[in-house]
Amino acid sequence: MLSRLRKAAESACARPLVTAERLSAATHLLSSLEYMVRRVDREPGGLNDWTHTRAQVPARTRAVQKVRDLIAREPVTQALHGSRALAALVLISPVRNNTVRMAANAYLAGSQVLIYPRHLFGTDGSDQVSFLVQTAAALGRAGGTDATRRAAVQFIGAQTVLSYGASGWAKLPGEAWRSGDALVKIMRTQTYGDEWFFQQLNRYPAVSRAICHAVLALECGFPLLLLKKGRYIDAGLAAMGAFHLANARFMGLSRFAWAFVSTYPSVRALAKGTGEAA
Repeated sequence: MLSRLRKAAESACARPLVTAERLSAATHLLSSLEYMVRRVDREPGGLNDWTHTRAQVPARTRAVQKVRDLIAREPVTQALHGSRALAALVLISPVRNNTVRMAANAYLAGSQVLIYPRHLFGTDGSDQVSFLVQTAAALGRAGGTDATRRAAVQFIGAQTVLSYGASGWAKLPGEAWRSGDALVKIMRTQTYGDEWFFQQLNRYPAVSRAICHAVLALECGFPLLLLKKGRYIDAGLAAMGAFHLANARFMGLSRFAWAFVSTYPSVRALAKGTGEAA
């Protein structure tokens, strides 16, 4: 009986971590495949031409600079992304061995640190979230116990809650967000905009302001969803998930959806655990 209860507890702890690993690994996989295909950004005159970006993140030692220069060579860059894709596929696969999954997580996190200067311009929040997930998962699995894996889940969940809350409070001082004009202004840009959606928002300004204020309120108030034993956490996660899907459709931020949704089971586990502890 005790053995069954122990296995059930381990399974309840493992599921959020495995989900985080797999969906976040999909973020790494998509990222590396995109970088492998878009070589033009690293060619002379490109956004990440090494002759220019090399000085943007100066190395403190010559040894580190030599490593960066080696990674900046296109064949090495391609090989590194290819190996990252393989590590991501290992985590997406049904492999359950703790050591194998720990190594794959650690490799994705470590290689992301190494290759970051090579893609200095163009990285975004999804890269940061996926890095945190893989790092936490690697450390949790390195401990080799249910307690360390649970700690990794709690960290991932807490980091997501903090990210949403901080994002909302950072927007709050902006006049465009308080007035409700931020969304329509974003949609008219070439980088993150969508012509059809901009036209609709421009045609219905009241709806545009309502959506803008709803996003602001949801992000600012997201940490409150941890209260009351996480009674409303599912509704909050569903709303944020829809938000990321909309961003993927209209802003082209598809990797954000994979990265943040990967953390949702961990957020839910944190909310329920926080409530029970209280």
